[in-house]
Amino acid sequence: MTEYPLRLAEIVSWYGLKQRSLLGSGVALVEIRERACGPKPAACADFDGSNTMGRINGWVSGEFDFEVLRVSDGKDIFWRHVDVSVIDKLEDAYADFLRHLQRPAL
Repeated sequence: MTEYPLRLAEIVSWYGLKQRSLLGSGVALVEIRERACGPKPAACADFDGSNTMGRINGWVSGEFDFEVLRVSDGKDIFWRHVDVSVIDKLEDAYADFLRHLQRPAL
C-alpha cells in the first residue's frame, strides 16, 4: 500500500473547521463527501456563495483543486491546484478561494 502524506479523516476535519468558520460570511459549506475506496482516497466540499458556487477536491496524496463558478452564467472565475504535505499549507489557496466566492469578478 502506498503511504500518503495526509489521511482522509484529516481532510474531512479541515473541511469541517472551515464550515464552522463561515458563519455570517455569506458563504456556506453545504456538503462534504468522502471516497475512501480506490487507489487514492479523496474528499470534496461544496460551497454556496452569493451568485457563486465552489468546490474543493482533496486527495490523501496532498493534491487539492479549488474551483469557483459564477451561477448566473456558469463562468469559471477561479481555479487553483496545490500540492501540500501538511494540511496547514492550504490556507493561502483557501483564502483566495473564499475571496472569489464572496466577491466574484464581473
